[in-house]
Amino acid sequence: MFGYVAANREKLNKEQEMYYKACYCGLCRTLGKEHGAKSRITLNYDMTFLVLVLSSVYNIKVVEKGEERCIAHPLKKHDYWYNYITKYAGDMNILLTYFNFLDDWEDDKSLLSLAEAKLYRKEFQKVSKKYPHKVDYIREKIKELSNIEKKGIMNPDIPGNTFGDILGEVFAYQKHEYKDKLREFGKSLGKFIYIMDAVMDFKDDLKKERYNPMIGTPSNMYKDILNILMGDCIRKYENLNIEKDKELIENILYSGVWIKYEINRQKSKERKKDNERSL
Repeated sequence: MFGYVAANREKLNKEQEMYYKACYCGLCRTLGKEHGAKSRITLNYDMTFLVLVLSSVYNIKVVEKGEERCIAHPLKKHDYWYNYITKYAGDMNILLTYFNFLDDWEDDKSLLSLAEAKLYRKEFQKVSKKYPHKVDYIREKIKELSNIEKKGIMNPDIPGNTFGDILGEVFAYQKHEYKDKLREFGKSLGKFIYIMDAVMDFKDDLKKERYNPMIGTPSNMYKDILNILMGDCIRKYENLNIEKDKELIENILYSGVWIKYEINRQKSKERKKDNERSL
């Protein structure tokens, strides 16, 4: 479900690329420090985006920066930076990872997912004590989403809105004049991600007879639907006080979120051409 909210690296200049990677590395470093080395493998660029957006809205300056070697990059030192928003993003990363493993266990009875959930249970409990309301809210929304999927509800707005509520809660960081606006932005982005994921997984879900809310929607409407959803997300984004890192954030929001979709569509076109040549 995650992994769509990343930068379009081809459109970043060298300085932006280094800054973006340093933010990612800072989050990785924080995960390791706060939740153990094993937590680093759960890292994704979606939570890096969360760090960038919240740091800009709350006008947070970099608290610490430096360079280091790590397990992933043992030969060459790399830059990192982080602030207290980074710690929050790391906690939310653990929370969402844990619930995702449990969801996979419930849906597919995957013993691997159950084992992975148990592996992160202690860290999840630490996060639960810090953010009990968020944990309870997200747990209920995940149950709601699971019930929607089990019932096979084909209106994509229903599961999309529920998943949107989950990401909205993640973006609603703390009491602040922008909290409600951040929640609305996160909800809109979450709905886009859910529908994008359903579009990307459509053929595989159909083959494996798994739930997909886009089954009743003509495929020639997919791009229009996604454009409408992202248009709503952009409108919610424009209500935020984004000044710091604005160009980088907009690279992700306007361009980066479409990369996987465009790659998938290009592959489909190439397969279609190959099939036509073989006839």
